Amino acid sequence: MEKNYFLAKWLNGEITEATLKEHVSEEEIRAYKKIISATDQLEAPSYNAQEALEKIKKLHSEKSVKKLNFINYFYRIAAVFAVLIASYYFISTKNTSYKTNLAEKIIFELPDQSEVHLNADSKITFKAKNWENSRTLYLKGEAYFSVKKGTEFTVISNMGSVQVLGTKFNVIERDRFFEVNCYEGLVSVTSKTETVKVPAGTSYKILDEVSKFSNNTNETMPAWLQNNSSFKSMPYKYVVKELERQYNISIEYDVKYENNLFTGSFIHSNLELALEAISIPLNLKYEIISDKKVHLKLDEN
Repeated sequence: MEKNYFLAKWLNGEITEATLKEHVSEEEIRAYKKIISATDQLEAPSYNAQEALEKIKKLHSEKSVKKLNFINYFYRIAAVFAVLIASYYFISTKNTSYKTNLAEKIIFELPDQSEVHLNADSKITFKAKNWENSRTLYLKGEAYFSVKKGTEFTVISNMGSVQVLGTKFNVIERDRFFEVNCYEGLVSVTSKTETVKVPAGTSYKILDEVSKFSNNTNETMPAWLQNNSSFKSMPYKYVVKELERQYNISIEYDVKYENNLFTGSFIHSNLELALEAISIPLNLKYEIISDKKVHLKLDEN
């Protein structure tokens, strides 16, 4: 109870921190400071330490049964601090998230001014409060990162993680497909089976549990940043899914084409040109059924 009394006087500015340390440990003081910092935007009720002291003196002069009120008073103080501690824990551990819808892309900065481009139908989650100590984020979908130099920067996805100190790279993680393209510096990629180094100008891909390296020497950034989607020997089903993602439509086609390998690209600004780009190489033609539905079928002409 004595700790709470001196703490109340310190909070009210009536004693110095040095005096407080005579009655409360430094560890507890640091904890109270964190609580105060986390709740400095909350409007706390006014507190008169002198008035409280007079109440305490009065309680001491009354019958012992009245001492229960004194105990209850400090239980209320303890309860307030319990709430403040819980509030601080919630604030310090709350996640920050960015999410894109179908046919949507966004750009944002992380707390260290690293820049992130988030592709359509993707999500990034991280703890902004602890960013200085742990530059770690969680990705679902696709994102391009321009990372400021500093402590280790980690991107975690379901199929693997990427670690860098400061560089430019792209990460995509979709259904059974994971790819990291490095455009500057060097990144370390850890999957379920191996850890590899990916230097600038190369990419590391896992498709249906098979991994391989590729050279991208002529690329300075991912195609989707320029509103294009580009593919090299990719199963057709991934190409169709990406077009659906960029235009927020549903495409019906014969499943026998799902695993045909496709090399090419399509733009994000003209649906008909995009459909032509993915149809002609497989001798298909498209039919736009509605604003949200397209059908691909064999071109028999």
